[in-house]
Amino acid sequence: MAKPRLPSVPSVAVSFRELPGTRVGFWVVASCPFCAATHFHPAGAGKTDPMEKLGEVEARCGQGRYVIGLPPKPKRKKERRAENKRARKSGRDVLWDDFDE
Repeated sequence: MAKPRLPSVPSVAVSFRELPGTRVGFWVVASCPFCAATHFHPAGAGKTDPMEKLGEVEARCGQGRYVIGLPPKPKRKKERRAENKRARKSGRDVLWDDFDE
């Protein structure tokens, strides 16, 4: 007998915003996967760590749950860095003179 499949919970990227003039912070969901609206989730105030509030939460529209998290950082390519370094080293011998003789 097959295992019952658990419903998948969508992940959404959030950004952090503070309420002006206070130390109250909010996680902002730019586009809800259920209703496509912008939602605000409390991230804490004062000395609390806002990262503790990331994770699975109920959508403000009440249509389901999703996982809020930070957007992934782009990966740096080591090969490109090495290639750029080689180009810089080889370019030191070249004079940047547009004068044609």
